[in-house]
Amino acid sequence: MFPRLCTALLFLFLIQTTKRCYIVFIDFLMEAHVANRINLILVVGLCLASALACNKFTELVKNASNSTDTKSTEKTKLPSAEFSLEGKEWKFYDIKGTDISIEMPGEPIDRSPRPEQLPPSYKEVFNAMHVSAVDDRGLSIAASQLDPTGKRKFTIKELADTSMMAMKKQLPDLKYELEVVSESKAKYNGTFTKNGKEYDVRGCCLYKKTDPLRVWAIITYFDKTNGDARTAAQRAIDGVKFAGGTDRCN
Repeated sequence: MFPRLCTALLFLFLIQTTKRCYIVFIDFLMEAHVANRINLILVVGLCLASALACNKFTELVKNASNSTDTKSTEKTKLPSAEFSLEGKEWKFYDIKGTDISIEMPGEPIDRSPRPEQLPPSYKEVFNAMHVSAVDDRGLSIAASQLDPTGKRKFTIKELADTSMMAMKKQLPDLKYELEVVSESKAKYNGTFTKNGKEYDVRGCCLYKKTDPLRVWAIITYFDKTNGDARTAAQRAIDGVKFAGGTDRCN
């Protein structure tokens, strides 16, 4: 079953990420297969987290490089290479297909895979997967929901470690800590360096164990020197709401 699962996940991965990113993920799958230490949830979760991270980094670098030249033949003012709160219109967005309502400084982009892109074995563990994100010049905010079928039990640490493991595979200098608040809640706290810039990682993972079962994750990262980006990330974390959930991300 594992080779078929890998093939299906690789197909999903190819259509969502860059060549550099999926090479990293293939290496990880091979290592995991040899060690025989990975289960279905980690494979699916790592694929998702890696795809998001790669897409966000690619867009981040592209925006930054396109904004460094302050002169043009038409003397058009280019946007700043850094995130700014100036002119941002904050709104609460109900993330499509989820129980998540989150305040963001812009409309999130739906990055959820289509049902036909998911391997058959996935449906044994999850009924659905939804992901939406905002990326804006040094600030990224991602909200995701997995709907477990209940056939597999998880620990909050196992779930929370998944996305950090994927990021660390692409960012070897990523250092993070998980604050396990309870059996259903963990907080992310990390740092990494990308293209000479230092970034902070903040967020949470919540596991709703009552019907309907839910796994919610909010992951933000921002330029460490950008106060506006830090403020925006914290505002999103503080204001997120989970319908049917009694816990909060902050």
